[in-house]
This record gives sequence, C-alpha cells and structure tokens, in this order.
Amino acid sequence: MAAAVALCVENGWLDYDAPVAQYWPEFSANNKENILLRDVLSHRAGLPFVDQQLTVNDTFDWSRMTSLLASQKPHWEPGTAHGYHAHTIGYIVGELIHRVDPQHRSYGQFVRDELDNEFYVGVPNDKVEARVAPLIQKQENSNTNDALPMDQFTEKALTCNGAFPMKQPSKTIIAFNEARLHRAELPASNGITNARSLARIYALLIGDVNENGEKKKCLLKEQTLARATKNVTPPGEPDRTLFGWPTVYGMGGFEIYSDDFKTLGSNVFGHTAIKMTSLPVSIKFNALQASTSSSTN
Repeated sequence: MAAAVALCVENGWLDYDAPVAQYWPEFSANNKENILLRDVLSHRAGLPFVDQQLTVNDTFDWSRMTSLLASQKPHWEPGTAHGYHAHTIGYIVGELIHRVDPQHRSYGQFVRDELDNEFYVGVPNDKVEARVAPLIQKQENSNTNDALPMDQFTEKALTCNGAFPMKQPSKTIIAFNEARLHRAELPASNGITNARSLARIYALLIGDVNENGEKKKCLLKEQTLARATKNVTPPGEPDRTLFGWPTVYGMGGFEIYSDDFKTLGSNVFGHTAIKMTSLPVSIKFNALQASTSSSTN
C-alpha cells in the first residue's frame, strides 16, 4: 500500500503533507479537515475502526465503508499518537487513489497495472484462485500474540469492529481462506502474491531491475523514497492498537526497522504482516529479502 501511494506522490497526484480532505472533501466531517495524508499512512489519524459494528458483508461494500470512515470521529487527537489501522487504512488509501488516479481505477486494478500484475487485491478468476495457498492454523496455544490480553479497543481495531469476530488473531487469519474474501478488494487485508512479485515491487522502489533480459526502470526518485521512509514515530511511543508495542512507521506508511535487521544497515524499511509476509529493504546496501508463508506460525 505504501508503494502505491509513493507512486502517486511521484506522479504529483498526492502529497504526504496535504490534508486528506483536499482530495476527499467528505472526509472533513467531525473535525477531520486537518488530518494529513502522512497521518493516515503512519497510523496517527485516530481512525483504527469505525463506531458502527460491522459484518463481513459490510467490508465488501466499498461505498458503505468509505462513507462510515468519512463521517467517523477520530478516537484520539490526530497526530498525537499512533495505533495500527489494520483494516481502515486500506479503505482510506484505496479511496484516495481511486479519486486522484486519472483513470479512476480501483486500488486492486491500480496495483496490478502500475506495480506488478502478480499482486492481487481481489483475485480476478478461478484460475488464480486455484493457485492460492491456504493459510494453516498453527497448534493451539503456541501463538504468543493469541496469549496477549486484548482489550475492547484493540479487538475493534483488529477485527474491523466485529467483521472478523475472533479474539485470537491467528484464528481470525484463517477466515481469509474463504474464496469470497479473496475476491473482494480489501486493500489492507487481502493482498495475495508470491515472494518474487513482492520482491520485484520493492526492488523497483530502490533501483532498476533486470529480470530475464528485461530492464525495468526504478519507480521512484531518490527524494520521494527518502520522504516515504522518513521516520515520523517518536522514540518508544507505544502502538495504541497493537498491545503497546513500540512499532515505528515512516511518513509514507512503511514500517521502519532500527534493531531487527542490523546487518542491512540503519536505513531499513518494509512491512511485517500478520498474515505471514516479511520484507526488510536496505537502501544503504540496495538489498532486500522477501519471504511468504502459509502458516500462522
């Protein structure tokens, strides 16, 4: 998602420092007119869930979800704290891209057209569906995340306020084996791809790529990537929706790693997703490591 937004910034369609309402006027409701794009991407907008209790079918209704978010009152003063917007960030970013894209494509179509045609947000047909590896539930009581206490605030954020009603995150993930959840466009929740495609996208953020005799040009200017990966999370600030963990995000939505991948240098970014993907990228060494897994372990 951060890569898609960075490409829009590169093209001059979006600005990290611009208010979201500049592109989406309805979003200004309930005193949200000063929320910046960077606030949304760095999980500082105060919108980790909507107050309305939801069902899975609600999450498939793009107009309903974006309308609820446009009218939602922030759960904290935007910019003063951060908390992982597990599901909501996808609708906000997807709506923005749809609005500023000259072709007004959906988020899933934009990603396939502009980033990589093997990265699916919304599986298009049965042929692709047949290739999707099912997520595998790990053994009971072996997931440390499941053992952590989950208060109501965290539960609402991680379950999209009841749409995926499981108190144990690893079990919530297994629900994503359903074909209907593969077919829907849920930008923050159901990206489906392989390690090669994932690596290709991020490689193109940091340089040119030669693959099978074909050369592809880097997607971003150096200064665009520098802004996207600039740390905007105060040191040690706890994540309000992820159990108080000291997660760190850049201006453009990338997760910033300081100690986890020291061998790759100090300027390392990427994303570690709950649904088993990992992608540390080193600007210093022009290197990356992409991995995917179908296990919740």
